[in-house]
Amino acid sequence: MAEETLDPSLIEQTKNQIRRLVGEIAELAEADIQPQEFGVEFMNRVVAAVAASGGALWMMDPRGGLRMQHQLEFRQTGLLDGRVKTAPHDALLGVMMQTNEPQIIPSGAVVEGMPNAGNPTQFTLILAPIVVDKQNVGLIEILMDPNRKAVQQKSTLRFIADLADLATQYLKNRQMRQVMSQQRLWNQLEGFTHAIHGSLGLTETALAVANEGKRLIGCDRVSVAVKIGGRPLVEAISGQEVVERRSNLVRELSRLCKVVVASGEDLVYTGDTENLPPDIRDALELYIDESGSKALFVTLLHKPITTFDKEGVKAPDRVPFGCVVAEQIGDEMPMTDAQARSEVVARHASTALWNAQTHDKIFMRSLLTTIGGPSRWFRGRNLAKILAGLAVVLTAILALTFVPWRLTIPGKGSLLPAVRYSTFAPVAQGAVVSKVLVDHGALVKKGDPVMELFSPDLDKEHKRLVAEMNAANTQMLNLRKQFDVATTKPQERDQIKAQLSEAQIKYRSAQEQLDIINEQLKTLILTAPCNGIVTTWEVEKNFMRRPVEVGQELIQIADTSGEWVLEVEVPDSEMGPILTAADRLKRDITSGSVPPETRLGAYFVTMTDPEHRYKGNVKRISAKAESSEQQHVVKVTVAFPEDVRVDFLRRNREMRPGSEVRARVECGSASLAYVLFRDLYQVFYQTIMFRWPFMKA
Repeated sequence: MAEETLDPSLIEQTKNQIRRLVGEIAELAEADIQPQEFGVEFMNRVVAAVAASGGALWMMDPRGGLRMQHQLEFRQTGLLDGRVKTAPHDALLGVMMQTNEPQIIPSGAVVEGMPNAGNPTQFTLILAPIVVDKQNVGLIEILMDPNRKAVQQKSTLRFIADLADLATQYLKNRQMRQVMSQQRLWNQLEGFTHAIHGSLGLTETALAVANEGKRLIGCDRVSVAVKIGGRPLVEAISGQEVVERRSNLVRELSRLCKVVVASGEDLVYTGDTENLPPDIRDALELYIDESGSKALFVTLLHKPITTFDKEGVKAPDRVPFGCVVAEQIGDEMPMTDAQARSEVVARHASTALWNAQTHDKIFMRSLLTTIGGPSRWFRGRNLAKILAGLAVVLTAILALTFVPWRLTIPGKGSLLPAVRYSTFAPVAQGAVVSKVLVDHGALVKKGDPVMELFSPDLDKEHKRLVAEMNAANTQMLNLRKQFDVATTKPQERDQIKAQLSEAQIKYRSAQEQLDIINEQLKTLILTAPCNGIVTTWEVEKNFMRRPVEVGQELIQIADTSGEWVLEVEVPDSEMGPILTAADRLKRDITSGSVPPETRLGAYFVTMTDPEHRYKGNVKRISAKAESSEQQHVVKVTVAFPEDVRVDFLRRNREMRPGSEVRARVECGSASLAYVLFRDLYQVFYQTIMFRWPFMKA
């Protein structure tokens, strides 16, 4: 019979189609798809590429047996419907799983040495193992027309072997992706575990579970609810720092968690609520309406079991104390992975949240944490350091208590001459300064005029009295003339004599009033009360042509050639030690233990020369307190001897009245603690002891 002639174009078209199918299979081997999808696409292209009648893809299951993953027209063999015995075929598959070489098994042939293993079908079978890491993990079975030439069958065998290598590549790629995915999962799980066990605070732990659990599960939102007071409360929501418990979403979520925890079983929602209990269904539907979630997993948190029964007695059921809620709001997520990861998150979170909740319930936890484990401080070198520190503290306390120290009380004051006088406005209403005869710093002698005043009222009264006196005098002269020329009538002479007597009375009255006015006018000329220096600043500027009040201080004059003193203002709250020291000194003088002229010591510095300290003594203590700069002060006069004055003038050109000084009054000795912490001591007695008098010793 002559050989059939084939069209070259048809052959080339067939080759191109086969190359395309092989390329698609190679792309499938590199694609990240599920095994079921790969099996379908792979077998469709393999059967098409070799123009086979059908085929099947067999893969190892977890128990070590072969399982048909996908078949294409395999029913033609009669193995699926029982028309052909399956035992020889199953044995044949078992034999092929033991070899690494592809085989061609003709129809009705048996394996050499194994008569029970053979091909019971009407097709020629081409079997190629899928080998991964030198182990057969599957088989490719192709149904070929038994009438094909042997040469074609052998070429088909080699082609199927090459395609099996592509299937092997797919499985290796999938294994690599699974390993990488597991590595990422382990890294995420390690980070999740580290985060949730990083704190014993309940809120911090719940936030860590929600935020880290969201990344581990791969969902849109994770919430954590924990039983507090017997009722599950939402403690944390991923992406939120604070849970707003009054919001509708949180309220409905709390209600859902309550019924799920009460049921004791996990909840899986993927859109169908038909088979759920009524109370869970109602709570779930209300929450789904509020949140818009497409999928939801509620996984219970169980109290960890810390005791185990070794005798085989049934352990008590684990008690749920909360739940983890994982939600998917957007695109759907793989249900199996999400549910499995939710269970992993809940399993790890149970221990962390239970420990945090137990830790949070400890009474006086902060105090116990602070004082807990003190024994660790008394080991090794720490013991020596602590003992040394205690010795230093004890020494300091003893020194503060028993070491005496000089007690001094501070005060602010001025350097002033002891002899100081002031001129005051005289008793003249409405007086105005008309002339200033001295200025600041002028030297004056006693009796020198320093200021002249003018009183319009006195001047007016003076002129009136002068006029009244002149009128009375004129009247007197006229009446005397009339009396001299008057007739001898007694009645007329008596009348003139009475008028003359009245005029004389008026004259004398005006004269007396005028003398008084003159005396008042003399007081309008102010004179220096003593020899000294004018200490009033800018006298003319402050007083010229200005009215003054009766008794107003005008010019102050100090005798700088005499004794100088310090007028020190001591706060009334600081006067206690000074008065106590003064009373003690009086008793010592009375008992004769010290000379009568002994006084309390003091020392001072001036602000112009703070480097040098000068000695003095308390001359006088005011018997009353005065208000100065919003505080009550007592004036203490401090005097100093002539040698201190000479020493002061040697360092300074002069003593300026009013120079600012800082002085300290010596009050004897007191404990070092009282000297250093006297202010604190006063505050303690003024606040605590004053407020609670029953604490007074």
